[in-house]
Amino acid sequence: MSRFVPARPCTSTCGLTALAAALLLSSASAWAQSDTACSALLAYAPANLKLKITSAKHDTNRQQQAAPQAPAVTLPPHCHVEGELDRRTGSDGKSYALRFAINLPDKWNGRYLFQGGGGLNGTLGEPLGYQAVGDQNALARGFAVVSTDSGHQAQGPFDGSFMADQEAALNFYFLGNMRVTQATKPIVEQYYTSVISKSYFVGCSTGGREGMIMAQRYPYLFDGIVSGSPAIRTGLSNLALRWINVQMNQAAAKDDKGQPLAGGTYSKDEQKLIVNSLVQKCDALDGAKDGLIFNVAACNFDPQAIACKAGQSDNCLAPAKADALAKALAGPVDSRGVKVYSRFPYDTGIADPGFIPGILGGGKPPVGAPSAAMMKQDVDAEFIVATATDQAIGDAVSLNLSSFTSHGGKQIFYHGMSDPWFSAMDTVNYYQNMTAANGGLQTVDKFSRIFLVPGMGHCQGGSATLDNFDMLSAIVDWVEKDKAPASVTATGKSLQGTSRPLCPYPQHAQYKGSGDIKLAENFSCQGP
Repeated sequence: MSRFVPARPCTSTCGLTALAAALLLSSASAWAQSDTACSALLAYAPANLKLKITSAKHDTNRQQQAAPQAPAVTLPPHCHVEGELDRRTGSDGKSYALRFAINLPDKWNGRYLFQGGGGLNGTLGEPLGYQAVGDQNALARGFAVVSTDSGHQAQGPFDGSFMADQEAALNFYFLGNMRVTQATKPIVEQYYTSVISKSYFVGCSTGGREGMIMAQRYPYLFDGIVSGSPAIRTGLSNLALRWINVQMNQAAAKDDKGQPLAGGTYSKDEQKLIVNSLVQKCDALDGAKDGLIFNVAACNFDPQAIACKAGQSDNCLAPAKADALAKALAGPVDSRGVKVYSRFPYDTGIADPGFIPGILGGGKPPVGAPSAAMMKQDVDAEFIVATATDQAIGDAVSLNLSSFTSHGGKQIFYHGMSDPWFSAMDTVNYYQNMTAANGGLQTVDKFSRIFLVPGMGHCQGGSATLDNFDMLSAIVDWVEKDKAPASVTATGKSLQGTSRPLCPYPQHAQYKGSGDIKLAENFSCQGP
């Protein structure tokens, strides 16, 4: 089982002199590969791996969706490769393999990018590098892009049946991406007959956690990592969403059997009241009344402030509903009052409808969604169950990044403040703990930064948000030019004509006091 050992990767340059490697690298800027060169990869069969290339075809006008729910676009000329690693029969009798796909552009920029997964994986996504890239995906920029299903085939985005097989579970938690990376880098280098200049990992949600795992467990594989809305502690985040459901059900409308109605706690008018009151309290703290809360640290909204007083019934919340909201977003605590998971922030998108509804609709875990009935649970027992497996194997909570940083590794985090699945404050909590363990902010700021996105839901989207930004260019410039991202400009379809600088936490975008408040140029990054 030597394939499980996370050794330093040996690519096709292992036997080259430094001069020869440099000469090969210098020629990697504009490759024009032929159909023959692409189809020749079908014969690729390294002696030390159980690897099979199942297809390799050169395309000049193939069309694919650039991102989920996005229109199809014509891809640049490229060689599309699919293959599998370690085909086997699992302990459950099912067939397993680490399936992977590679898009190799004709005009290669010398870089390798691993595209993170989503949900519980199990599907082979088109390797385009589409997350947090602004208006142009990584393939269109000339990156060789890789994706994988992490070792199993699923019936849906949250099909966890593969967990019964130990190797499949380990592949999902951390091993699969390492093994696919080590297997595919030599394929890229063989195709271009040149070394990879720099390697990047970009992912969101599960892919964000995977990026963190790469930095924490396999620190030599990637030079730059972008982790968006990471599923850092999924057992505990799901527990937090059940907690939210329980608290909100305390004040929910009841059916004829006395059971809470699903989503029956806050009416549309009450949700509007909550958000409007939040905006009135916190919107102008960044100097601009624009419906976006950038000065997160100064926002101390308390729903108890809009609770109805004696004799009051209009434009206020029933005290039980205000109390339920305060307890819900404060996060779960155990019987001793110790916090089990981070709080969820008050933000303008918490009442948003959509594919993943805002958190005012009640906590809805992506896995094991709660029933409408009030759940009675022992938080202490739930805490033990939620952490027993995930924290030991798959949670991305390690703080020691000394090997990653020693070779110049850089990592960017980003998180939507209205994310209803994984609290942005849990990512902030990890960043703060990592900062404390690695010499303080002045030290960590040299290799890692986190950007918070007001109004944005899970990975993207929101009724009023700026969810279009280019973290890929930011990480490339940081790794290759030692240019740390002082800010990243964001725009969004929901706020046409508006731009803002996203600032590295704990800074925030503050209006300068003059100029059009729709334009990023009139804001600066301020804060501690």
